[in-house]
Amino acid sequence: MQFGIFTVGDVTMDPTTGRTPTEHERIKAQVEIAKKADEVGLDVVAFGQHHNPPFVASAPTTTMAYVAAQTSRILLSTSTTLITTTDPVRIAEDYGTLQHLTDGRMDLMLGRGNTGPVYPWFGKDIPTGSTSRSRTTLCCNDFGARTS
Repeated sequence: MQFGIFTVGDVTMDPTTGRTPTEHERIKAQVEIAKKADEVGLDVVAFGQHHNPPFVASAPTTTMAYVAAQTSRILLSTSTTLITTTDPVRIAEDYGTLQHLTDGRMDLMLGRGNTGPVYPWFGKDIPTGSTSRSRTTLCCNDFGARTS
């Protein structure tokens, strides 16, 4: 069993202060939380991928690489990597590189996502988005073979 922190990069109002952090503050807070999780001995920290408000975590590989450079042992994972709006070759290359840079501390979770309005931003629609799932599975199987 692993214990850790899961974030989807939500930018929401703090119920104790009534203040909503800026995107910059939220991204920096995610990094500090990940560093503290490593320091106190948690097993994993996971970052999500979103491309619309109220979320900021649209570049999890960048965030994970930054955190990896400042931590020593914590497993870095994705809360989800969107296989329907992200090119499968890009997923394999980005996460394959990250696996090497983190010395094997990277974990990849794939998912379809559930925010229909963003599909057109990537030249996709919901019915054809599912066809990329099989391409992603093939690429990620190759990615696993290359990095193990």
